[in-house]
Amino acid sequence: MAAPPLPEIFGNYAIRGIQEVLPPEPVSWWPQTSGWLVAVALLLAWLAWRGWRAWRRWQRDRYRREALAALASVGGDPAARLQAIAAILKMAALAAYPRREVAPLSGDAWLAWLESRGTAFCDSSRMLLGEAQYRQPSSLEPEELDRLVADCAAWVRQHPEPSP
Repeated sequence: MAAPPLPEIFGNYAIRGIQEVLPPEPVSWWPQTSGWLVAVALLLAWLAWRGWRAWRRWQRDRYRREALAALASVGGDPAARLQAIAAILKMAALAAYPRREVAPLSGDAWLAWLESRGTAFCDSSRMLLGEAQYRQPSSLEPEELDRLVADCAAWVRQHPEPSP
């Protein structure tokens, strides 16, 4: 059913014959000059480069995250805990530095090497690491082991990367 026809005299007489004003076309957000395109391309290239470097750093520091998680989860009797801490520290050093440099070290040479590449260990931690193979389980204090874990975690977090 169609609407009835409108009479000839319909609506506002004052605006009869006026043309409707059309709004302008919307402004494009796309850059109009080549300078902006170059700036956007450079910004995207810089962001990609930074993202790639961050991903490489994250991949490179995987051994640090694993060593810190292993140090945090070490448990058991004091002698086994001491052995595990020493092994985790050696594995972290082997992951970061060349095997020929780290593998043959033990005793005082191992401690001197660790301290030359990171934070200094406290006296009790130095003694525990030096005697980890020979220490009697009954003479180990839990506080000393906790301090050793804290010192080893600080070394893992703070040792510098080897120069290529």
